[in-house]
Amino acid sequence: MRFMRFEENENIPQVSGFLSDWSIRKKLLVTMIPAVVCILVVTGYANHLLFNHYFSIALERNAIVLTLAQAHEIESLFASCRNELSILATRPLNKDSLADFLKSRNIVYGGRYREVVFAGVDPGEQVYLLCNRGEIVDIPVQSAALMKNSPLIIPRRAGELRPGDVLPSGPIDLFFPPTVTLPGVGNLSLSVFRFITPVVNPDNSLRGYLVLALDTHAARNILSVFTSAKSPLHGFPRAAENRYSFFFDDKGWILFQSENADELEKELSVEMARSGLTGDQGRTGFEAGFRPSQQHQEYWRMMEEVRQGRSGLGSAFAEFFNSKSVASEQFLGYAPVRFPVKTDGPGEVIGGIIYVDRSLLPRAAEFGQFNVMFGIGVASMLAVSLLIYFLSRIITRPILRLATEVTTMHDGGRLRRMELPESDHETSVLKRAINDFIASLAAKDQEIRRKEEYLRTVQSRETVRLDGGALLGKAGDILGTSPPVTALLSLISKTAAADADVLVVGETGTGKELAAEAIHKQSARSGKSFISINCGALDENLLMDALFGHVKGAFSEAKSDRKGAFLAADGGTLHLDEIGNASVKVQQSLLRALSVRRIRPLGSDTEIEFDARVIAATNVNLKEKVQKGEFREDLYYRLQVLTISTPPLRERMEDIPILAGHFLRQAAGFTGKGEVHLSRGALEKLMRHDWPGNVRELKNCLTRAVALAEREVIYAEDIKFGEECPRLLPDDVEEAAVPGFFATDGPRSVPDASQGNTPGPTPPGGPGSPTAPASPPPRPPEPAPRAHAAAEGLNPRQRTALAALAHLASISRQDYQEAAGADVPDRTAQHDLKELVEKGLLRKSGRGPSTRYHPVRDTADRP
Repeated sequence: MRFMRFEENENIPQVSGFLSDWSIRKKLLVTMIPAVVCILVVTGYANHLLFNHYFSIALERNAIVLTLAQAHEIESLFASCRNELSILATRPLNKDSLADFLKSRNIVYGGRYREVVFAGVDPGEQVYLLCNRGEIVDIPVQSAALMKNSPLIIPRRAGELRPGDVLPSGPIDLFFPPTVTLPGVGNLSLSVFRFITPVVNPDNSLRGYLVLALDTHAARNILSVFTSAKSPLHGFPRAAENRYSFFFDDKGWILFQSENADELEKELSVEMARSGLTGDQGRTGFEAGFRPSQQHQEYWRMMEEVRQGRSGLGSAFAEFFNSKSVASEQFLGYAPVRFPVKTDGPGEVIGGIIYVDRSLLPRAAEFGQFNVMFGIGVASMLAVSLLIYFLSRIITRPILRLATEVTTMHDGGRLRRMELPESDHETSVLKRAINDFIASLAAKDQEIRRKEEYLRTVQSRETVRLDGGALLGKAGDILGTSPPVTALLSLISKTAAADADVLVVGETGTGKELAAEAIHKQSARSGKSFISINCGALDENLLMDALFGHVKGAFSEAKSDRKGAFLAADGGTLHLDEIGNASVKVQQSLLRALSVRRIRPLGSDTEIEFDARVIAATNVNLKEKVQKGEFREDLYYRLQVLTISTPPLRERMEDIPILAGHFLRQAAGFTGKGEVHLSRGALEKLMRHDWPGNVRELKNCLTRAVALAEREVIYAEDIKFGEECPRLLPDDVEEAAVPGFFATDGPRSVPDASQGNTPGPTPPGGPGSPTAPASPPPRPPEPAPRAHAAAEGLNPRQRTALAALAHLASISRQDYQEAAGADVPDRTAQHDLKELVEKGLLRKSGRGPSTRYHPVRDTADRP
């Protein structure tokens, strides 16, 4: 009834007002602090706007002043050139007089003037003097004709000049070719401004033109000085921001820019001015010139203003503000440069100056103002917060204490009754309600825990459906659908198509021999024999005899010829398992056999060719053994033509249900227990294990569980790993040791090398058949009375080994020793096997290293 009332209350619409879930302290903080902050922000922003407005005006005016100062200084430089030219025109225009003038000005101005030229109408009066590194060089007229932009070629506009007028031109690039043989002049290049004035005879007829050339560096250095700390207007230190100026002519060509004031001889450049701009590079007569394209409208607007003789500020367009600093405020000023061509006329605009100024003062002022306002704001918020804190603490302390107790209970994960001192009526009512609710939750929690435990127990004992039998592909006994198995099957299929030797590597129990058989079955050699030799189970002499055979009389016991594994597998496949354990002598013999594809049996003088594909397998790292000198490097690379790696079970855990279903059906057939199922809890236990023994360990584990189980369902407690596995006592394995307990899991074709015959393919369905089905065999008949009688005479060691090897189609002496116990001597194992053969439980085939023992399936199979 209580839960019904709770559900009905849930359907009642919850009416909540704004801020109803906020604490008192939060409500006070949210209402008062934002009001204080808003007042401070509004007042601060208004002050900021007003301050920035007037501060920007001051900096803009400073930029204009610097721009006008630079333009004025350039005009003064050009005016001094005009005055010098006017004075020079009054002197005798012969070579000595012009040389004295150039020498004196070189002493005073340090190489400012580079050329003095008189281009007389009479060729005999033509004089060309060049100042190069303080030396006055007389340039012959013939040499002047060879140079680029010769001063003897007067511009057409000079014909309009009257006496006293001066025509400026340039800057102009000068270049003396190597053919000029004058000392220091060949390959000389200069850039100059030229000032031209006419010279007349007493009868006012034109006598010629006088030309004075000003080094362009002199004008450039004025801009460099004004943009540096050496500026005559430098009244205070400034931040190291990238400020620069550049000079342009009345056609919009940017001619040169300011540089470092300490590098007076640096070549003219416009790289900084043109950065971010597009346009034309190289003006006629001056290669360094650059003219921006018409798309830069702000530049051409300033250009038009300069042509009109006006100065001002440019807008902050991005082309000229390419500094990496984003913290500086940027200003751009422009001013015209005038030159009076006519003696009685106004100055004409011949170019202009653009000055790009950057200053950190606005940002510094903003930060300072922000710091002040921030300090005021923080102090105000702190004062208001302290007031709210103490006020709300008095009001909310009892409620917060109650909430802390509930939180502590939640973190501890245990419900308990709260015991707090009474503080006020409201808190006491809330505490009683919470305690009642806790008591109800504790009761329901116990009930839920009991139900969950019951459900887990039931679910863990439910049987699960395992579909392993339907997933056998053309790879035979290799089961699984995981990506590693899918990749392995694909690689096996590709490898089978290539008739080359194969090296199969992988941990123990991962199915290396199954992979070798799968390659054989899918290859063109599937109709021939598949011979498997364990190189680690035999000593050196036996292994050599098993591999290469012998002829009659090769040694005292050689009563007949023996072919050996290489010849027995002729036309088929030879599987060399545990190749890493082979001795050095065996390795050497294998290397030669694989290299020449011929063998020489023991005692024979004739080499015999063989046609067998060799598939070697190992669970050790052969490369490490090569590095340690325990394995031949040449044999390693001879075997490693094609390499296949079998994945361990821990990398394909999703295949465990399929493998478990397959192994359960096999074990059920071995033991004659009918259909056996696996519980969910047992499957989960299998999925949690790390399986160091891989698939072999899984198979043995399930076989053991089925053999010892007393019901049709395998539960989690029936699954044992490692040390958990019980040692089987005689009474426990009585049924396991009888015939019918062994399973056929894809038998191998084993050569009866002792008889010297070469086994061929076994009829379909029979033992050793490559086409034998991989699905579990049908349930065997009940053991005959004689079988039980034979089993009663077995010792505990024999019973334990037979139970552990029940899933194998045939066993070797080494298999028996491993199953019976690691401390069983060879002679004891041989005696036990002989006794089992005599009792009719095993059937022996082969001789020497090829000896195998096969289980007798029923009474008819026994002798």
